[in-house]
This record gives sequence, C-alpha cells and structure tokens, in this order.
Amino acid sequence: MKKIFYIITLAVLVPSLFISSCKRSFLDVPAQGKTTEEQALIDPEAANKLVIGAYNNLYLPGTVGLKLAVAADVTSDDSDKGSVATDPGFDGIFMDNFTYNPNTGIFNDLWVDNYKAIVSANKALGVLEKSTIDAAIRDRLSGEARFLRALFYFNLVREFGGVIKLITVPTLAEANNDEYQTRASKEEIYKVITDDLLYAVANLPVKGEAGSAVGRATKGAAQALLSKVYLYQQNYQGAYDMSMAVMNSQKYDLAPVYADIFREKGANNIESVFEVQTGPFANQTSGGLACDAVSKNYSNFQGPRGTFTVQTIAGQTYNAGDLGFGLNTPSADLAAAYEANDVRKAGTIIFTSDVTTTTLWDGFVLPKRPDVVNERYNYKGYHSPFLETKSCLGINDKDSKPKNIRIIRFAEVLLINAEAAAKIGQDAITPLRKVRARAGLLTTSASIADIWKERRLELAMEADRFFDLVRTGQASTVLNALGKPFVAGKHEVFPIPQQQINFSNGRIKQNNY
Repeated sequence: MKKIFYIITLAVLVPSLFISSCKRSFLDVPAQGKTTEEQALIDPEAANKLVIGAYNNLYLPGTVGLKLAVAADVTSDDSDKGSVATDPGFDGIFMDNFTYNPNTGIFNDLWVDNYKAIVSANKALGVLEKSTIDAAIRDRLSGEARFLRALFYFNLVREFGGVIKLITVPTLAEANNDEYQTRASKEEIYKVITDDLLYAVANLPVKGEAGSAVGRATKGAAQALLSKVYLYQQNYQGAYDMSMAVMNSQKYDLAPVYADIFREKGANNIESVFEVQTGPFANQTSGGLACDAVSKNYSNFQGPRGTFTVQTIAGQTYNAGDLGFGLNTPSADLAAAYEANDVRKAGTIIFTSDVTTTTLWDGFVLPKRPDVVNERYNYKGYHSPFLETKSCLGINDKDSKPKNIRIIRFAEVLLINAEAAAKIGQDAITPLRKVRARAGLLTTSASIADIWKERRLELAMEADRFFDLVRTGQASTVLNALGKPFVAGKHEVFPIPQQQINFSNGRIKQNNY
C-alpha cells in the first residue's frame, strides 16, 4: 500500500518541481490506487499506512541523509570533502570550496527529495481531511504528517530561502498556476512550518503514552523542532518556552555515554527526541519493509576508505575491500576545537595514524596511512559490520547499512534553551552545565559565544553546522579565516536549481547567483 500511495503522489506533483511537460512517466498511474485512497477514508489502518508513506521519505538521501550532510557539514568548518582528491563526493568537491553554481546536481537532488516528501505528506493530509475515521486517530495522524512536512520545509528554507509553497495537492489543471510556479517568501514558509508544528504540538501524544510509538513523531518532538525553528526566527521567548516544555515533560534526559548515542545500542534511548528508524527499529515507520528502511549510502559513504585485510571478529569474517568511501571527514579545525578531556572528541572523530594501526570500537583494525586514505573519519556515521545489524540484502551490500540518523536530541534542546535563556535574561548556565558535565567538563560561563561553541562540539557532524554559522552571523568570519571563499550576501543560501527554473519557464527567480 505504501508503494501505491508513493506512485500516486508522483502523479500529482507540480511539473516545475520534478518533470518537464514532455515526459509522461510520472503521469501513468495504476487505477488501483483509487481503491487504496477509498480505504484510507474509512479504515484507520489504511490511513496509518498512508502516513507511513510520508515517513518513508526520511530514507531519501536529500531529505535528512547523506546529501544533507554534504550540504550542511562539508560547507562548514567542521568537515572536509574527504576521500581521494579526484572523488567528486556527491558534489562535495564544489561545496567544500564554494565553487558550485545553479547547475550543480546536489541542489536539484535536495529540492526534489524534499518536495517528494512534502507532496507525500500533503497527499496524506488531503485524505485525512475527508476521512470518517475516529477523530482522535485522524488528528494524531494529521499531526504526524504536519510534523514531517514542517521538517522538510525547514530543510528547504535553510537551504534555499523562500521556496514554492505547496500545502495541498494541486490538480494537473492547477499545476501551471503562478501559485505553484513562483517562490513564496522565507517568512511565508516559516509561517507554514510554525503552523504545522503548533498543530502537531496540540494533537500528538506524549512519548510513551497512548497513541505514541517508537519512531513516530510525538508532542515532545514537535515542541523540540518548534523551539529550533523559533531560534532561527530570533523568537527567543518562543524558543525558551518550547524547549522548557520538553525539559519539564520529564520524558527525556541525556544518555550517560556520549559515544553510545550513535551506535545501534543507543537507538531510541532516553536522549532521542526524533530519529530516522532503520533496520530492526523500522516497523512503525516503514510498514515492516526492512529493506526499504535503510539510510541508503549514509554510513558506507562516510566510512573509512582504504585497503583492508580480511578480518575475523566475533566469529565473523569480513572481506570488505573498502570499508567505505571516506566522504565528509571531520576537519583539523574541528579536532582542534575540543578542550582537553572532552569525551565527545573520541565519540565524534576516528583518528588514523601514519605510524600505527587504529582499532575501532568493534575491534575492526584500520591500517596506518597511506593504506587508509584520510587522517580523520566521522565516528557518528560508522556502522559496525560485525556487531550491529547487517543489511537485509546481505553483508556485502555495504550501501544499505541500517543506520539510524539522529534528527533531534535532548542535548540540543538543552542548548536551545540555554541560548534562548541568555537572550531573554533567564538562567542559561544550568542547561549548559548539564551538557558539558556529560562531556566531562566544568562550566563557569554561559555567554552566547560559549553556547555557540558548545553547539558546534555537541552537534558536530550531525548536518547542522553550516546553517548554524549562517543563523548566528558567523559564516563569513569563520569560513574566510579558514580560506573558504564564502561571500556575504550570497552564500548564506544555495542557488535555486537551474533545472527547476527552466521547468517553470523562468517564473522561479534565482537567488543572488
């Protein structure tokens, strides 16, 4: 059923978003999809599967996966493109040096994947609005779909600024209207996001209570995301209130061991506010199709790159050749930013050596350089081939490692609260001290600069840093100091994909490129 609805959503996409008028492949829709929609109007389980179809878009590389990491990390001071010099790295070679342009492919990938996701959520919402199922179930499912739509639009507005406002499913006759072929303002898109999240806050269950399920959006997840959205809008009172609501719910806390958060044993722990479910955790969000529930390429393409010998660990022999492609590698600047004794450094960065081998947490041995290519790798993206769940397609299907992606953690909620508190004259040191204590550090000051630095180190390599630099007005100063040719007034947002401008016959206007 999930796949049927996915096909339906493609059929009603705005042409400028995805296809040119001369192509018909997305318009040839099997008639049986109509029966499925009719079922969702009256059957709660069918309606639930429709919303699961919206969750499935979290597995796309351009929504919250690998390509978002390239866009948000490689452009920043936290990360380099990595791999070998000739590897384009999903256009990371251009992102790293700000040499991209409107025809650089990753921007169309980000645009298309997020709009696929938004249309899927819109399709679910359109059916739910007409549904006759129990009102409480309908409103909860609608809250989940609106939470997801808000997340995808938050991606887009940070990436491109104002974008097309699409909150219904237009008919093919309406699709060419200016409304769907021109950009709304950034402020209009933020209004969509905040409206969606306020609805989600009002209608989603609290974590662990009736109607909630592991991996599904909850009231706390909506409050946490809304607090972050308010931070981007400089609505510090709103950010403080929403983050405080999450903190006061007593449903979340910091996990005791930082490094464990990003391993399979840390999936959905007490710190998790919202994360992408994969492999053994994906039943609630993938419709039970485990092979669909993987973060495609996410772990493998960030894994250590080199020539590795056959290794046997825990009775298993792994003949991998390359463990990964070595993209999105932590920068020397990030490595140098940690204080002495900060446990997050070892939990974030795999350090290799030209003198000796490096043993990873699961016992896997990396050779010394140059047999392993780069000096540093992203430990948060590493998925063990020995001690964690293998791809359901087999051990040699390295691209489909079931790696959960952490979208919102309680540590970030604390840091949002600290920043907002500092802006409005409230207690900022208590939430900051809690985060730093877990890292093994003392806290004596809670200035804005201290909090911003803490965000960097706590959330490093989690696809947030570039947007944070732009939000806080630090991008030009920080990136220029590292030799990156960031241009103020231009590079705060990415160029609108030229392909989308062409599809709109020029009605979508370009950013300052």
